Amino acid sequence: MGAWFVMILVPLCSFLDWMAYPERYWEFLVLRLACAASCVPLLLALNGSLGRKYCRAYPVILPLLPALMICFMIYLSGDPGSGYYAGLTLCIVATSFVFHWTFREIGLTLGLVVLAYLASTLPNLSGSDDPRALGIFVNNTGFILLNCVVLYFGSRQHHAIRLREFASRCKVEDQREELAARNDELTTTLKRLRETEAQLDQSEKLASIGRLSAGIVHEINNPLNYVKSAVYLLKKKGKALPPEVAEAFNTIAEDIGEGIDRVAAIVSDLRTFAHPENRGARPVNLQDVSRKALRLLAKEISDRGVTLVDEIPAGVIAQGDENYLIQIFLNLVQNSLDALAGRPSPTILIKAQETAGGIDLIVRDNGTGIPKENLSKVFDPFFTTKQVGQGMGLGLSICFRMIQQMGGEVKIDTEAGSHTQFTLSLKKPDKA
Repeated sequence: MGAWFVMILVPLCSFLDWMAYPERYWEFLVLRLACAASCVPLLLALNGSLGRKYCRAYPVILPLLPALMICFMIYLSGDPGSGYYAGLTLCIVATSFVFHWTFREIGLTLGLVVLAYLASTLPNLSGSDDPRALGIFVNNTGFILLNCVVLYFGSRQHHAIRLREFASRCKVEDQREELAARNDELTTTLKRLRETEAQLDQSEKLASIGRLSAGIVHEINNPLNYVKSAVYLLKKKGKALPPEVAEAFNTIAEDIGEGIDRVAAIVSDLRTFAHPENRGARPVNLQDVSRKALRLLAKEISDRGVTLVDEIPAGVIAQGDENYLIQIFLNLVQNSLDALAGRPSPTILIKAQETAGGIDLIVRDNGTGIPKENLSKVFDPFFTTKQVGQGMGLGLSICFRMIQQMGGEVKIDTEAGSHTQFTLSLKKPDKA
């Protein structure tokens, strides 16, 4: 911008020469064109290697070119009180604001401009017979020096204000970033608190239902044993009946027996839920656990055409109970198989990975997912979305209790129509 200012404005001001010094118009025009032409190589070199290397020289050279030209005109005019000193004020203003770099360059340029003015004016002053020449020279010099002082210190003040504004913006930006970081931290903390609160609510709910279940089990077991004994006697007595009556009689007795066995299974699950065994945790090889569990479900997995990907690496050891983990595996994989019914490319992924706090055991399927309205109920006893007779809704509740007994946690990541992922967070074995 500075180079273009010099190249355009300096030749355009040649009409001033015609008005002030018409006898030297062409001589001054050559000086102006030479000054403008001298900026062309500077402009061309600006983006080159020399321009980048000597960039700090530009704010000194560019205002000095027109200043030296003006001083040379003052010298050639022979007038110590030439009004062309006003042109030097333009160079001074450009030095302070247009070509602004640092105060060292500003001070150096202003000093050179003043020296050039004195060098061009003093010879004319010594040869002048005009009694007013000295006064006009002192007046012009005073204006130039005052301009230098005002513009130099004004630019320093302006620069200081800009620095303060920049420092304030940096401080505000730092505070904004700090506030954003604290907001993120607060959001994460609140999320963890909600998760912990949900787990505490779930634990309290399960404990209350567990106490209720213990009473129900006790009340049901006694009459159930009476009924089982009665069915046994009926079957024994049925052998003495005539064949045409015995067949129907035995069928009815078998149906009664199956119903009683189902009630007994429910009571057994309730007993496990109400009084989980606390057998203590010990180091368990998760790969062995997965293989034992999947061996029991291998036929069902094959019959349903489900692709099972087992990515549990060898040697992953977690603190837990092997029987509990096998039962949890069976339950989660069975639930995944039910969720994959009718789904394209049904897949179950099982993997384990180490974390900073322990071992994460992951069971993921690309099934129907869990609707949001059911997500808070999946660990509630007797909650199920399966058809009647296909499940009692105790499986996940019992698994939740088992995970608690092992000192672990369970998390669910699901999206309806997309996937469901259960993550069991287990502890690492205690180092001896």
